[in-house]
Amino acid sequence: MKNLLRSLAAGALALTGLLTVVAAPATAATTKSKTVTCYRLHHNKVQSKKVTNAKGTCPVGWSTHKPKPKPVAVGSLQGTNKSGDIDLVVSGSSSLAINGSSFDAPMVGATTSGSTAYSAGGKVSFSSYPAAGSGTGRTSITNGSVDIGFSDQPMTPGAGTLPAGVNESNYVQVPYILGGAVVGYNLGGSLDNLKLTSNELAKIFDGQITQWSNLAIINTNGGVSSPIGKALLALYTSNAPSDNIKVIYRNASSGTTYAFTDYLHSSGGSSHSPSGNVMEGSGNAWHAPNILGAANNAAMATDINSNPGAIGYVEYSYLLIPGNAAIQTASLQDRVGAWLRPSLTNIAAAGAAAGSNINPDNFSIVNEGGKNVWPLATYSWAIVPKNETNAAKGEAVVKYLDWATHYAQSAYAKAEGYVPLPAAVAAYARQQLLLVTSGGNVLLTMSS
Repeated sequence: MKNLLRSLAAGALALTGLLTVVAAPATAATTKSKTVTCYRLHHNKVQSKKVTNAKGTCPVGWSTHKPKPKPVAVGSLQGTNKSGDIDLVVSGSSSLAINGSSFDAPMVGATTSGSTAYSAGGKVSFSSYPAAGSGTGRTSITNGSVDIGFSDQPMTPGAGTLPAGVNESNYVQVPYILGGAVVGYNLGGSLDNLKLTSNELAKIFDGQITQWSNLAIINTNGGVSSPIGKALLALYTSNAPSDNIKVIYRNASSGTTYAFTDYLHSSGGSSHSPSGNVMEGSGNAWHAPNILGAANNAAMATDINSNPGAIGYVEYSYLLIPGNAAIQTASLQDRVGAWLRPSLTNIAAAGAAAGSNINPDNFSIVNEGGKNVWPLATYSWAIVPKNETNAAKGEAVVKYLDWATHYAQSAYAKAEGYVPLPAAVAAYARQQLLLVTSGGNVLLTMSS
């Protein structure tokens, strides 16, 4: 009997063990998997994904703790157009209205339209650019009709460029491009490379020299026996209509006019103070008798090309536009008396000679000292409100301008006929853009 009980007990124990072994897989099959959200920083952007496994663990390099993007220091990646450049990221979509200097138009076109335009991933677009002139750029930004106003001179009381009733301190003004103007004329191939002194130019635009055969111009170009001197005399002896100088002037407020009259005043002995006001026409102090008004740099180039005997002043980059290559350009003298043909090299020399202390109260770089320095160079400026009421639009404005005054300088400036901004001037532009705020927030350092 005892043996029977022992056998039954052993059988029960064996059966219990067998059941335990058989049941084990079923228990494992019903273990619940865990799903977690895993995060990582990739190119300073937070990435996330759902992960499901038995332990609820993240893959190597990922964590259940959501990281914060690392602050990007202004001056490291910003303005480089590389991954991580916060100039390329804006918080909302914006369409920006722009107008102003025709001097700037080629660079503005390259950076706001077509495949090379700034877009911040498709969130930023721009209006067309009428290039109505620097005066329009200043009045349009101060009356609120544009988001960026472009002007070859900043708005300052000293320069006479501040619109009436406007407080300069309410605006930020940044150097946008560095370029030069040229004196263009139309006298035919035998009179290429004409030399003109700044004094002769001042007298031409003020009506004291009215013919190309004037003896002062002949003497500047080698005298009556020189090839150019003979060609100029031939205009007189043949009574050629082109001997009568036709002065092309800008018939609206113009930054190129300001730079030109600044040059004539500082170098050519002109009694007229530097001004962007209309040089010729009814009620103005300049007295050239044979004149034609042009609306902007593009119209100036066209009018020089189409009027024999014409003379005018036009931004260097317009010589690169197809159809304008035929414009003859005068050689001008630097401050040591050397005759120069216009080039990006000697325009850059003007920027270098002017140094880094460029600001709204010290903006003129005409007639700078040194050899091989183009005497008719100028910066042009972008003007924006210091306090932006629309944060998204303000962020787009300052990030476009930071991108344009850094990356776009190396990428597009030379191809468009400008000199890239010197490093110190680009750094000054960024310092000014850091002053633009909305609701107390600095817009240039915002990241999304």
